[in-house]
Amino acid sequence: MNRFFSLAASSLLLAASALAGPIDGKWVSERKVERDGQSTTIVQTFELKAEGDKLTGKLNLKFGDMEPPSVDIKDGKLDGNKFSFTTTMSTPNGDFKMSYSGTVEGGMLKGTAEREGGQPRPFEAKKQ
Repeated sequence: MNRFFSLAASSLLLAASALAGPIDGKWVSERKVERDGQSTTIVQTFELKAEGDKLTGKLNLKFGDMEPPSVDIKDGKLDGNKFSFTTTMSTPNGDFKMSYSGTVEGGMLKGTAEREGGQPRPFEAKKQ
């Protein structure tokens, strides 16, 4: 009987880690933007970690040759394959807050990113 409970407990732990695990890790999103006649690539790297229904991590940004310091992911939530979180980045023009939400679909994050006071735009990030 003890053996049965040990197997059942092990199975539950594996199942729980399988549910939380798909979003854990490094995700990379790239997009090109045109500014002042120049084409620039923006690379966002999300380092995500699920702890139950809480989502934590860091966002690293590369905008052309600029690499500002990484920012913490805040207010992160996970509900099945749905996620949401915010980031706040300090710039010479002031702080700006971004909200991200979407779903985990296999090796992709698919959703929307919205700058505070701006229009939502679609984003996709591929798991590394």
